[in-house]
Amino acid sequence: MSKVSCIVLAAGAGRRMGHEENKIFIKLGSKSIIQWTLSHINQVKDIDEVILVVADGEASYMNQHIESLQLSKSIQIIQGGKERQDSVYAGLQAISDDTDIILVHDGARPLAKPELFQSVIEGARIHGAVTIGVPSTDTIKRVDIDGQVLETLNRNELMNIQTPQGFLKDIFKEAQETAKRDAYLGTDDVSLVEYIGKDVYILDGDYENIKVTTPNDIAVAKRYLGIKEQRMRVGYGYDIHQLKEGRPCILGGVHIESPIGPDGHSDADVLIHALMDALLGAAGLKDIGYYFPPEDDAYKGISSMILLKHVNSLLKEQGLEAYNIDIMVISETPKLKPHIDTMKANLQAVLDIPLDRISIKATTNEMLGAIGRREGIAAQAVVSVYEGEV
Repeated sequence: MSKVSCIVLAAGAGRRMGHEENKIFIKLGSKSIIQWTLSHINQVKDIDEVILVVADGEASYMNQHIESLQLSKSIQIIQGGKERQDSVYAGLQAISDDTDIILVHDGARPLAKPELFQSVIEGARIHGAVTIGVPSTDTIKRVDIDGQVLETLNRNELMNIQTPQGFLKDIFKEAQETAKRDAYLGTDDVSLVEYIGKDVYILDGDYENIKVTTPNDIAVAKRYLGIKEQRMRVGYGYDIHQLKEGRPCILGGVHIESPIGPDGHSDADVLIHALMDALLGAAGLKDIGYYFPPEDDAYKGISSMILLKHVNSLLKEQGLEAYNIDIMVISETPKLKPHIDTMKANLQAVLDIPLDRISIKATTNEMLGAIGRREGIAAQAVVSVYEGEV
């Protein structure tokens, strides 16, 4: 039996989606786009290894992102290149030497069913190079640079091409190496095989196998997956602590050099405390004093990041997850600006939401009141959480 390697491309961006981060981390119900994609690939019995090609700097986060899936297949994560074709070439270098058949699939196609992969594997064994596609349902016109119609193409001869695409290894390597040598850039992988003059065959695709590219595609993908629309809840949290000399100053899980710090039973991380109360409030649960009583020595000096993980677990038990966070810290000291990015990264690691949905700001009390006299530090947090997706 031929050994099959599947290269999954996940090194794109979210520009057309309007996201700062990679679109493959967008949630579709209980899983992100890439989690749905890998879950379906995991069900394909003939795939022996998966090469996941990710963007520069995303390998560690991607690894954390897919650990919870508990996949039976091992996933090798590698860094991609500038263009899609460069990422495919990087994936090719990472496959096992004894691979016979190579599949290439877009990570942003989370609806590709296991049967499609199996069909492509069998087609590649027979034909050497195959893709899947569906007949075009639109009239296609060829136009010039000014938009003038040059001709109307015969719709019966037009196919919308999808992935996965499959190849015998020798054919695929020859096509990739030739394209690299000639600086030829194809729009998909089988076009490189066409470039070296070898035949490509098209197998039946699936109209549901969409590539998630625009915001409208999110709604379509959810409908195909049978995901019910989310309902939003909002929570508000507030906390205040005295500032005391000699106390460690820990805010947002970051230890900040300061002669004074918040005083309290735990590490007194006022930022995290306000956030936890906001999350618990949105979930309709009790406040942090109920779950982590100050008279309980088990919580004496404990890191509030540990408590935040517990609060997040309480939300998940309710079928809820944080969507966005807005936190304001009110204090004359210390200066938070140099530490905000690290604080946001700490919250992302626990709550698993994109950085562009986390805001941490700081302001002073204009030297008014106890906070203005540097006797205290306060924080306010507003969060939204979602429920109802399955």
